Amino acid sequence: MSISNENVDHVEPISEFRTAVSRWLDANATIPEKIDVPGRGRPMSQALKDWAVEFRLKLGAKGWIAPNWPREYGGGGLSNNHAAIINQELSKRRLPPLQVSIMHASPFRVYGTEDQKKTFLRSILRGEITVANTFTEVAHGSDLQSTEATAIKDGDEYVINAKKAYITSPLRPDLFLCLAATNPEAPPEYRYSVIIVDAHTPGIEIKAQSLLTPGREHTVFYTNAHAPRTQILGEEGQGLEIAGMMVEIERGGISVPLQKQLEIEESEANEKDPH
Repeated sequence: MSISNENVDHVEPISEFRTAVSRWLDANATIPEKIDVPGRGRPMSQALKDWAVEFRLKLGAKGWIAPNWPREYGGGGLSNNHAAIINQELSKRRLPPLQVSIMHASPFRVYGTEDQKKTFLRSILRGEITVANTFTEVAHGSDLQSTEATAIKDGDEYVINAKKAYITSPLRPDLFLCLAATNPEAPPEYRYSVIIVDAHTPGIEIKAQSLLTPGREHTVFYTNAHAPRTQILGEEGQGLEIAGMMVEIERGGISVPLQKQLEIEESEANEKDPH
């Protein structure tokens, strides 16, 4: 995804900026020797989890989780060149999973309401919350058109029932993106929606699937879990479209067509200056 924010304030020249970023990371991105760093796929200690969350907050406070996204949504408001430097310098450090990615942030920016951008998206990019998507199901895997989860309207809320699977880092999610049928009688391409769900909602239970990869594979049970109808992401029936975009981002593809990018940037510009 290449949506960016090129209207930036004055920043240091590229060479000076790289030096400043490197020095900041040297001071803040070094895991203390007393904290054990496990091998790939092994469980993280609580001390390492705490350090990861603390560092993510520091990174988010600088706007460096999404350096070239608008500041009002939690980004850094920097140019693509400056953002590339930050990402290059981060890649040189040995860091634990921070469980924050453009894959989870992009659907909020592309499909979210202005209120969702200024609340959920801002919290994600400030490193304040951990997000996980619960799209796949234990019974159907990645065949999203066979999704059995339902989100039935009840007054001002959706009532969600589902048995979902997700693979993630050991950091416990604060927010789920749940793919569920909001119109079970509609054709599959219009049947599903993505609902933003507080992971601490009554009726949600998270269980580890495997003892071989502890902290990685989980089953999430939604049993009459409630979410406000204002927490639908996009329109009803756009669920497969949103999920498909996220899959493309995860695979490293260009997931947002140019025309859609231009529409988003124009919409955001109008929000800043309605005249």
